[in-house]
Amino acid sequence: MKKVSLVKPSNYSSMRRECLGGGLALLSAGILSACGWRVRGKVDLPYRNLLLSGSMTQEFRDVLEMYLRVNDVIVSKNVKEADLVLEIITEQSARQVLSYNSAGQITAYRIISRVAFRTFDPDGIEVTPEADIYLTRDVDFDQANVQSFDFVVAEHLKVMRVDIVNQLMRRLSAIKKLPGQESSKTKSSKDKR
Repeated sequence: MKKVSLVKPSNYSSMRRECLGGGLALLSAGILSACGWRVRGKVDLPYRNLLLSGSMTQEFRDVLEMYLRVNDVIVSKNVKEADLVLEIITEQSARQVLSYNSAGQITAYRIISRVAFRTFDPDGIEVTPEADIYLTRDVDFDQANVQSFDFVVAEHLKVMRVDIVNQLMRRLSAIKKLPGQESSKTKSSKDKR
């Protein structure tokens, strides 16, 4: 009897890694879909014209206007054209010392970002009372890398700004019907009479 020896192809290990990688990707996708995770998409907003007012940084305004345009909302220039007025009461960011080492040097900061807002209709009637969105991130600090730390803080603030706008859009989408606003079906049935 002849002995048969199995010879593995030379690229066997790379083929095996690819199969394992694909399997892990499928497993991850299955787990994430099972827990309700999904990619963020458009938000269903109950109005088409919005006026932005209040005090905010240009960076925050740019992100907010971009999200409004993506959701087919026109940013109005005056109150007469607007269905809703979104007033940003304050937009604040700060850093707070979180911890020290045994030599009394700072080892970590807490980055804080907060936006307070309210909405009202063009007649000045409050639709949603003053509310705020408050986010924090903890960042390690190394005395030897002060410049890189400033860059890291700026990047955290940028990501937090986008997260705050996402949360703000979800809160605005929770407004089901503006006071005194009729649906298009009600208006068309009244016009036929």
